[in-house]
Amino acid sequence: MTNSLVYIANGGGGPCGITVAELKYEDGTLSPIQHVTEISECHYLNLHPNGRFLVATTMDDDVRVLSFAIDPNSGHLSKINSQPAAGTSPAYVVVDDSEKNVLLVNYIVGETRGNVRVYPIDSDGVIGVNTEMIEHDGNSVNPERQEVSHPHMIVTTPDNRFAVVPDLGTDKVYLYALDAARGKLSLSQTLDLPAGAGPRHVAFHPSLPLMYVINELDSTLATFIYDGDDNWTTGPILTTLPDGYQQPVERPNTTADVHVHPNGKFLYGSNRGHDSIVIYSLDAEGMPRYLANESTRGAWPRAFMIDPRGEYLLVGNRHTDNAAVFSIDAATGMLTFRSSLALSAPIAFKMRALG
Repeated sequence: MTNSLVYIANGGGGPCGITVAELKYEDGTLSPIQHVTEISECHYLNLHPNGRFLVATTMDDDVRVLSFAIDPNSGHLSKINSQPAAGTSPAYVVVDDSEKNVLLVNYIVGETRGNVRVYPIDSDGVIGVNTEMIEHDGNSVNPERQEVSHPHMIVTTPDNRFAVVPDLGTDKVYLYALDAARGKLSLSQTLDLPAGAGPRHVAFHPSLPLMYVINELDSTLATFIYDGDDNWTTGPILTTLPDGYQQPVERPNTTADVHVHPNGKFLYGSNRGHDSIVIYSLDAEGMPRYLANESTRGAWPRAFMIDPRGEYLLVGNRHTDNAAVFSIDAATGMLTFRSSLALSAPIAFKMRALG
C-alpha cells in the first residue's frame, strides 16, 4: 500500500459535504481528489466492512442517513440512497460486522432527548426503513449539557455481539445485545461513569478485552475491563490534560475522540480548548499512562484517525478549517507534524487503501 484514500466529513455547510483525499505516505500530505456536492454538510461517516460502500449522516433535506458506492479504482463516491434520520443532530453512524445493519445515534431531537436507530442495508448498499428506535431516560448533574439523554456514538464490540452507546447526558454507557438478523437491540447492561463526566466516544484494544471511554465534560479517559462473562469492571480514570493546565472559565476544555494505535502500545484522545492530542502509553495489561500532549496546529479538534499501518495520525480542526497530518513514532508513540490542508470544518475521517 503506497497511498491511502481518506474520506472526510465536512460539517460546516460549505460547498461540499464530503471530501475524498489521497494520503501520500512518502511525505505525509493530503491531496483532495473529489468534493461530494450532493450534500452540503456531513456530520459523520463510516466505511462499510466490505469496503465497497460508505454511510454518512447529513443535515440536508430534513436530516438523513445516506449510503454511497465507492468506485473500486478511483475511490470516488456516488450516492445510492437515503432514509430519514429522525433527529436534528445525527452524531454517529456505522455498519455492523454482519453487514446487515446501519446503526445511528441522534444526539438530540429538537429540544428533547436523542435516540438510537437501526436500519437494514442490503448487499447493493441500499438502506431500508428503520427497524428499531430507542430513547434513554434520565439526565445528570450538568444543567446545560446533561438536561436529557444525549447518545453520542454507537459502535459494536469486536465480536459484534453488542452495540455500545456512550450517553453524554446520563453519564452511562449502554450495552445492547445485537440481533443482527432482525435488526433489533435489547438492553444488556449499563456502565456508570462519574457524575458530570459526559461519556462521548469509546475505543477497544486490538488484542486485549479492554474498552476505553473518553469523557467530554470532565476531560478524562476511563478504562473498562471485560472478563469474558459479560461483566465489566472499572479501571483507572486519567486526565487528558497536562499537569498545571488552568481551565479558562469562558471556554473550558472538552474532549471528543479516542483511538488505540494498531500495535496496542499507545492510545490517543482529542482535546478541544487545549487544542491537542493527548498521548498515553499502554502497558502489557493495556493500562494507560500519560505521556504528553501535542498541539493539533489549529482549533477545536473534533475527530481524528490513525491509518491502518499506524504510520500517520490525521486530525480535523473544526474552527480553523484545516486537517493536520502527523507521523507516529512506533517506538515512542510521539507525533511529528507533517502537513496541513485547508478544508471546511473537517469533523470525521475514515481511510481505505487506494485501488
